[in-house]
Amino acid sequence: MKLKKFWRITKKYYIKLIRSKGTPHSIALAIALGLFIGCSIPMGGQTIIVVILAIILRTDKVLAFAATWISNPYTVTFMYPVFCFVGSKILGSNLSFADINRLILSIIHDFSWSALINLGTKLAVYFFVGGALFGIVIGGIGYFITYKLVMKYRNKKNRFKDRNKKISDKKNNNSKLV
Repeated sequence: MKLKKFWRITKKYYIKLIRSKGTPHSIALAIALGLFIGCSIPMGGQTIIVVILAIILRTDKVLAFAATWISNPYTVTFMYPVFCFVGSKILGSNLSFADINRLILSIIHDFSWSALINLGTKLAVYFFVGGALFGIVIGGIGYFITYKLVMKYRNKKNRFKDRNKKISDKKNNNSKLV
């Protein structure tokens, strides 16, 4: 039952996305920006940052904000430890995934910026490095997919309009002959 509801909601927002106003680049950029910020900035700081960047980049603020929800209370318990682990490996640390997972879970249950800072600068740096890497990759993929979906929808819509216009023109020409 919950899966049907999930797919219904997903389809609803997919349709809203592909029908969004703006250029395909602008729409895709908003999604990429939101995905990047959703991965690279902890929950609680995402909204103001993504809105400011969307204004600067002149892209859709609502779509960018919506895409930040890639990190939400259900996904961060998996995402944040992975970001920290990857960031620690990039920076040459020997922290295990289990150590990072234990530390992150303690902060998720009672999140605050001060608690995040208390975990230590190193862990925060690991998070930002890993989150930025994932944000770049996921944002890039999100841009590409969104751009392709919007273009596909608009091309199909234009072909449909052209076909209907030809049918209408043909009917008008036939009625003039009679």
